[in-house]
Amino acid sequence: TDTLPSIGLSADLTDSVEMRLGFSKTLARQTFKELTPVLQQEFLGGPVFIGNPDLQLSQLQNYDLRVDYRPDDGTLLSASYFLKDIDGPIEYVQREIEFNFTFPINYPTGRLSGFEFEARQSLDRYWDKLEGLSLGANATFIDSKVDLPDFEVEDFAAYGYDLTSRDATNAPEHLFNFYLTYDVPQTGTLMGLFYTVRGDTLVTGDGLADNGQNYIPAVYQEEFDTLNFSIAQQLNDCLLYTSRAHE
Repeated sequence: TDTLPSIGLSADLTDSVEMRLGFSKTLARQTFKELTPVLQQEFLGGPVFIGNPDLQLSQLQNYDLRVDYRPDDGTLLSASYFLKDIDGPIEYVQREIEFNFTFPINYPTGRLSGFEFEARQSLDRYWDKLEGLSLGANATFIDSKVDLPDFEVEDFAAYGYDLTSRDATNAPEHLFNFYLTYDVPQTGTLMGLFYTVRGDTLVTGDGLADNGQNYIPAVYQEEFDTLNFSIAQQLNDCLLYTSRAHE
């Protein structure tokens, strides 16, 4: 029964510069894990997660502005701004009974905004023998905030903390990606080397124990990087085989 409109506008500012505007309404659905009210652990002795069967869908309003500069077929420089207004964002918080556990709840409202910059270049522009090789990078800077529900504001105030909002969970401060791809159309082979840096990310928000006396601090995942190599091979017109290595 949800109405999810979407509208976009594209305009050529010059022969090589294109601007795009977009607005859409979308939904963020609960996962099975988030809805299941049982004790869950990914490994023995790991953090405990308990789902919430009363969890509701989140509704998002998305605004996007993007400008692309393509001086030739093999070059792209791009900058974009995005804004997401979220009604009922699903947030992870810390709870305690006889043990600490993570619990998902709907917060009243949230906002996610930021900038993204991208550059991509085909290397055969500089040397014909590099045909198929492309080098690229992108950087995303994210500012996120969710408003605490009234009962949490009151609980924190009673404990001496003046908190009305905090960072959103699972929204890193920044993302950096660098990649090198090699496309061989004659054989249907595509290879790629990808290096990613993910900034500090809130995993679960702070909370208070049920007795209202014990403060449970937030949990952040510190910045980390990953290196991935993938290869995809077209077997025929219908089949594609893909292999990935991860470090």
